Amino acid sequence: MTSTQSKPKRPLGVTIIAIVAAAGGILSLFGGASVLAGMASGPFTLAIIVIVFGILGLALGAGFFTGAKWAWMAGIMIYIISIGLGIAEILYGGQVGLVGGIVRTIAGIIIPVYLMRPGPKSFFGKVSSSPKT
Repeated sequence: MTSTQSKPKRPLGVTIIAIVAAAGGILSLFGGASVLAGMASGPFTLAIIVIVFGILGLALGAGFFTGAKWAWMAGIMIYIISIGLGIAEILYGGQVGLVGGIVRTIAGIIIPVYLMRPGPKSFFGKVSSSPKT
């Protein structure tokens, strides 16, 4: 049985966010690993948290690109939480953490706001039903 409704076309902004999430995930993995390897300064615990967020970033990038329903809410939650991580990176992360923290904080503000717009919500199957008056 085939569905008569097709999935909406992926908005350009969602494609960009998917790329940003995946690239941020890769950079977070490298940044955290460089601290663990002693090639950069920063607290060990913060490096582990950054690596976890790197893995989450890779998963979100794939979820955003494919339009997985879980990616919409997970993206909003993870990027809002990442604002705190970004601030911690700015304060305690050394040279690598400063740049990553600034980017993470900005993304943590912009991406959730964008995902709440009607186009992205529709792409992820989060159509809000407004009462007809």
